Amino acid sequence: MTIANPKAFSKMPDTARLKLRLFENKFSETLEFGTVGAMKTTAEIKNSAFSAPSCQLRVVATDENQKGLLLGSTDTWTLRTGGDDDGGTASEGILLFQPHDIAPRGWKLDVREDDYPIVYIDKNIPDSRTWVRNDPVFVSCVLPAIIREVFDDILFASAQPEQEWARDWLNWADTLMPGKAPPWTEGRPQRQAWIADLLDSFCQRHGMLDQLIGKLKQEAAT
Repeated sequence: MTIANPKAFSKMPDTARLKLRLFENKFSETLEFGTVGAMKTTAEIKNSAFSAPSCQLRVVATDENQKGLLLGSTDTWTLRTGGDDDGGTASEGILLFQPHDIAPRGWKLDVREDDYPIVYIDKNIPDSRTWVRNDPVFVSCVLPAIIREVFDDILFASAQPEQEWARDWLNWADTLMPGKAPPWTEGRPQRQAWIADLLDSFCQRHGMLDQLIGKLKQEAAT
């Protein structure tokens, strides 16, 4: 770990401890990075189950009269491993893919509160990043289901989202249906209809059905 802006710690005591909390799929672990006055650059992660954990850095007082007091914390972010994890053509970088041990399932969506959604692909699938981008069956059958789940989460929250990732998803939807904003003030049927229209626009723009039919015909001919 490196600190991008040391000035953020200028008003904190040198004895305050730096703790990085990791959490993913009900697992959590806290890493210790020393103190403000003597920061460590590395820490060992003991939990081997982490694949793309959410992270939050916290600064905690150690002085006797303030021991345990939270002096500051960051927003959460996602620690990704294993190279390029962008979401491919369909999601334009707003959907992340990560190999992980999720057997017996082939894929699993994790919609996070403060970061872009992640689709876990079982690590036993060969060359999974190429598969999710190029396989016509996955792209035409699975990707629309993922998009529906994400927008279910966005549209059926208690209020319009303020998270950056959700705004990016809504901006992406506007490229498919320009000027057709979600019906925030209407009921569930209207919101479901909006999602259905979005999926139709998405599938039509990328020729999903043609891709699937072509793939199935190719396999039938071999």
